[in-house]
Amino acid sequence: MTMETIVVTLLLAVLGGGCLLLTLLTLPGNWLILLLAGVAQVWSMSGGGTPLYSGWTLVALFMLAILGEVAETGMSAAGARAGGARGRGAWGAVLGSFAGALLGTVLLAFVPLAGTLAGALIGAALGAFIGEMTYGDRSAGSLVLPAAAAAAGRMAGIVVKLAFGIAIWVVVVVGALWS
Repeated sequence: MTMETIVVTLLLAVLGGGCLLLTLLTLPGNWLILLLAGVAQVWSMSGGGTPLYSGWTLVALFMLAILGEVAETGMSAAGARAGGARGRGAWGAVLGSFAGALLGTVLLAFVPLAGTLAGALIGAALGAFIGEMTYGDRSAGSLVLPAAAAAAGRMAGIVVKLAFGIAIWVVVVVGALWS
């Protein structure tokens, strides 16, 4: 093990850990870890060196990142459904979560980084609420549960996506150390 390998591994560990925090705040941290792995891969191969990761490892990490995104997105809809929402409410939770994350980033900028998370959770709840209101057959008070469940589902989705990110981070760091 060379000093370069140790330095690269430490950089991947520290920067990747920061990316995990970004994932928790609904930012693309898992994808940034993959970008770090790609940069480390190119660096390791420069000058005729050996790659840090196999192509299969990189493909597997990419698939884990996609699964994390699917889980995060789907869980807000699943939460809304578990709270009694129907199709429009579930779709509203998904779309509202995306819109809320974007708006939260801008409108809640005075709350650094956490504005995105708050916006995603509020957006999921509002989206589910509005989606259910379009049916016109339930009172607003009865739609609080699906809205709250959508926000809880979104938060659970973020935690699951973070778990995928931790798995990606561990493989990237251990893979770099093992090379």
